[in-house]
Amino acid sequence: MPVRNQNTGGGTGLSLEIHDLAVSKLVAGREKDVDFLGGLLRHRLVQVPVIRERLTKTLLAFERLQICLARLDWLVNASDK
Repeated sequence: MPVRNQNTGGGTGLSLEIHDLAVSKLVAGREKDVDFLGGLLRHRLVQVPVIRERLTKTLLAFERLQICLARLDWLVNASDK
């Protein structure tokens, strides 16, 4: 969704759909990204099946995809506690 108004200084910003943002955080995998995604899950701002579906539609190498799916599973289990 493009965002352009007097506050953007003439630039146009694009905002990601929240599940796409979640996928990008999973792939990046930095501590701050994992923490951010954990917050999205705890506050029920994202749906895990949607994240899984979108993640599997990426062009990630199989090994990287498996790491991301395992990371998601770990976060889901951690947010349930």
